[in-house]
Amino acid sequence: MKGFCLSLMVLTFVVPPVTSLALEEPLPGRPAAGQEESLLPEDTASEAYGSEGGYIHPYISLSGEYTDNLFNVFEDEKSNFLTTISPGIWFALPRTKEVPITIISHNTSAGGLQHQLEEYSRDDFNRHNAYLLGALDFLFYSENSDLNETNGRVEGLYRYNMKNGLSLQILDLFERDTDRFDIGSVTRQTDRKYYSNLLGLMADWEISERLRAKVTYDNFYLDYDEDVDSFLNRGDDAFGFYGYLSYTEKSSFFINYDYVDVAYDDVTFSAKDNEQHFIYVGWDWASTEKTDLLVKLGYQKKNFDDNSVFTDNPDLFAFELQGEHDFTQKTKLITILSHKMEESDSYVASGKTVLAFWCNLSHEFSDRLSALIDLRFENEDYDQIIPIERDDDRFFIGPAVQYIFNDWFMGELAYSYETRSSTQELFDYKTNTFYLRLNFAL
Repeated sequence: MKGFCLSLMVLTFVVPPVTSLALEEPLPGRPAAGQEESLLPEDTASEAYGSEGGYIHPYISLSGEYTDNLFNVFEDEKSNFLTTISPGIWFALPRTKEVPITIISHNTSAGGLQHQLEEYSRDDFNRHNAYLLGALDFLFYSENSDLNETNGRVEGLYRYNMKNGLSLQILDLFERDTDRFDIGSVTRQTDRKYYSNLLGLMADWEISERLRAKVTYDNFYLDYDEDVDSFLNRGDDAFGFYGYLSYTEKSSFFINYDYVDVAYDDVTFSAKDNEQHFIYVGWDWASTEKTDLLVKLGYQKKNFDDNSVFTDNPDLFAFELQGEHDFTQKTKLITILSHKMEESDSYVASGKTVLAFWCNLSHEFSDRLSALIDLRFENEDYDQIIPIERDDDRFFIGPAVQYIFNDWFMGELAYSYETRSSTQELFDYKTNTFYLRLNFAL
């Protein structure tokens, strides 16, 4: 659905992600460090600035971030000033000033995706659609230079649309990134580095004006650098089927079945290998040019391969709700609410159930000045292996102001407050962060 992507517009960015490392994502195409652990995807800038679209778009971003609790810890907080230099370049065919699709992987989601990917725009028929982006982040920490890091990503997509209504698509996202500091261990004050790769194949067939079918295959590979993190290394194979029935010109009902095979690399943790089944019914509705709505309601079942270790094969009511409403041409509200089981990011848990809510309100005061506010909440209920309950509530709020100086230069000031309350006090924290970004692009 248009508007539900995590917008990556040329030199248009949004409120920082929910992590304490928020402004490590400076520009289109580069999610912040740890965003795979964020509450919900980030979005909102609706228009890229620049007078015309083109084929090739180089850019660079300079950002400074001050935080009073770098490691997101309960006590002994440490402040830090993070400097980030982020160059990148992206290409699209046909020419455009907007990145045509956003690909965001999520490490704890089976199959590597937390939410259904936005579909490549079908508004205009093009026989070939291609997109390629490369980006780097050079991070410099004042608290400890040993934390300095170079991250990067390469992502791309190719889609071939046939006249008979059949479309074939391949996409890939390769990342070198780091988790949030508090992920995994609240006493560990080093970054948790990893490589990941998400490959997606799709065949989409418009059988008639009312019927449409789509099949997908995704492979997600996750590999952490340190042996202490090897319990997280895994490979997922995900297969999906969608069947659509158009009810009106602007709405359709659909059914969706997904099967995901989750296989951990380390034989020590092979007991966590599992198969997951998702069955959804849904409704995709664009009532007017101002309102879009996606509703997915269904059932998730998780079966462990080795029932001698994990005797409980959990299931739950899973859902995903996405909504966008343009109050005016300058004011937009986007919301997402989801509920499902995910893989664990903790050594002492077999998985977790996640209820997540995200809301973003943006307003353009003029062609140059805009403001937005990002609100997020997430509840993570861990399936503990040890007899100690862990249930976390995380909350994030972040206002931001953006100003476009000219076609190639934009600046942003932002602030965020993030807190986590857990049944285990050791995981509690409060973090305040202030941001400044300067973005340059051609």
